[in-house]
Amino acid sequence: MLLLGISTSSGQFALLIGENNRVIYNSAEYEKDGNKELYFLLRDALTTCNKKVNDISHIIVDTGPGGTSRVRTGIAFANSLAYSLHIPVCPVSTMELAGIDASAGYGLPVVHSVKSVKGNAYIGFYGGGREEAQIRYGRVEEIVPELVGSIRKFVVVGAHREQIMKLPVLSGKTVVDSGMQYGNVRIFIEKSELFIGRGLIFPKMVESVTEQTI
Repeated sequence: MLLLGISTSSGQFALLIGENNRVIYNSAEYEKDGNKELYFLLRDALTTCNKKVNDISHIIVDTGPGGTSRVRTGIAFANSLAYSLHIPVCPVSTMELAGIDASAGYGLPVVHSVKSVKGNAYIGFYGGGREEAQIRYGRVEEIVPELVGSIRKFVVVGAHREQIMKLPVLSGKTVVDSGMQYGNVRIFIEKSELFIGRGLIFPKMVESVTEQTI
């Protein structure tokens, strides 16, 4: 089973090829002349791995939030390619990616934040296991206490780590700074069993995470 992973959100731009939970190509390690058009990245990836596009069985794509136009570009490419190959495209949010990565390292629930406009943010909560991250939109100081509820200890990822750690309403809790901005996209391949079961086949298509879709 050959997997294609695509991430274009939250400062990350990567195209990965993998099989048997092993990354065999990561565009971040093979970028040529700064070209970040997904078609050319995919062409180079397949050539490097001695694979053909028809070998791809599933596409795993980052749905954001983060950099709306870039995220939509990645999703549009994934949906179009999946349609042409008659294969599933599997959505994974930036929040879930960060949650899986940080919870594996710290053994704690994870709060991940991504900046938005007018002082708002996308804020995700990942409790571990196979569930997808909860995602909310609004003010950090309002959303985070609601998401963590009675949980006494959690780890923070993303743009608002310091702000969250200083929230007076969380003074009785232990908030651990992961030092991370986002999760490692290698998880698309290395933990693909978490995602491939949610694959969508045309006419169903993946949508980006926006204020309107959460």
